[in-house]
Amino acid sequence: MSWSLNGVGRPAAVLANLKADVARNRCIEPEQTIRDDVMHAIELALNAMPPSSAVHVTASGSQYAPDSLQPALVVNSLKVDISPLYGFAE
Repeated sequence: MSWSLNGVGRPAAVLANLKADVARNRCIEPEQTIRDDVMHAIELALNAMPPSSAVHVTASGSQYAPDSLQPALVVNSLKVDISPLYGFAE
């Protein structure tokens, strides 16, 4: 399975949207735990940003079992990017 998150805007609004996306779409384990931990790290980062700043957040991951005879052994990939947007005009 794979998942992705994407948000652009003020930190609080982006965080609310990402949390709603994560709650709406669940993954199988251990991928869901990894995704929850990623969301926790994103939350810490966004909560530390000035509320009037702008940010672009992307995160994605995937999980697969390379050996169908051992489905409990899985490989996970993960990518997270949190980028402040300077010169944001409203």
